Amino acid sequence: MKAYIIHENDEWTLPLKVELKALGVEFEDWHVEKANIDLGKNPPEGIFYNRMSASSHVRGHRYAPEFTATILNWLKNHKKRIINNGNALALEISKSLQYLRLNEAGIKTPKSVYCNNKDQIIKAAEHFSKPFITKHNRAGRGLGVKLFKNKDELKNYVSGSNFEDSVDGITILQDYIEADPKVIHRVEFIDSKFFYTVQVDASESFELCPADVCNIEEQFCPTNPDGNKFMIIKEYKNPELTNYIKFLQQNEIEIAGIEYMTDVQGVHYTYDVNTNTNYNSVAEKNVGMFGMKQIAIFLKEELNKII
Repeated sequence: MKAYIIHENDEWTLPLKVELKALGVEFEDWHVEKANIDLGKNPPEGIFYNRMSASSHVRGHRYAPEFTATILNWLKNHKKRIINNGNALALEISKSLQYLRLNEAGIKTPKSVYCNNKDQIIKAAEHFSKPFITKHNRAGRGLGVKLFKNKDELKNYVSGSNFEDSVDGITILQDYIEADPKVIHRVEFIDSKFFYTVQVDASESFELCPADVCNIEEQFCPTNPDGNKFMIIKEYKNPELTNYIKFLQQNEIEIAGIEYMTDVQGVHYTYDVNTNTNYNSVAEKNVGMFGMKQIAIFLKEELNKII
């Protein structure tokens, strides 16, 4: 009876393995492009934690999310306990679906227009009277994020050699949110419950986009030693927490980081949901709260329920 970790990035999984070993939890690593997973047999006994990332293609794992979906369907068919199931995966790899589901839960997102070719991208600029950004629908790492003041600037970019298409063919045009203060917040949830909120100083990259250029997915990476930009907020309060929890429960997401920014009028805009969440070790040491340790505890509790 084990906990199985489904993923495509060994570096991001190492801290969890350390915590599982410390708790004496049996586990098995399922890197989807390395592990010997026989879908022709019944799945092994245990629980299964999906940590697939939307940016897997930039690490040479173009079809890792698609294969993960197949694995999750196989596990579901055999009624296995899955943490961050196929619904979570679908949201991880599609910002358009994220925004749809967030809006359904009463959560405000930036105005966005979705396009699947260059002509549509250029025409979509007509929907914006203020500066706007582009971003990829399947993203992470700030993929495709560019700031434009008007349609002409966008047209020059799209028509030029530097244009970067989304891996799924869908480009998003989105309102540029002028944030005040120049920080972003990432609200962490484990077992669909609030864990903590980290504030990230994005002042050095705000000239582009206060969201993705800050490169949350990479900067939270356990291999990144720079913790100066990250601060876990003590006694954090936010009336939107109730809606965030509602959103997670409606979509069967149990572990996630939800990111938002606040504009100059004090309005919160939620712009990203990460179901493959990592934590900054320096910021955690400063307050004595550890995300991967809490996930390991959660996995142990879930494993004990089926033993």
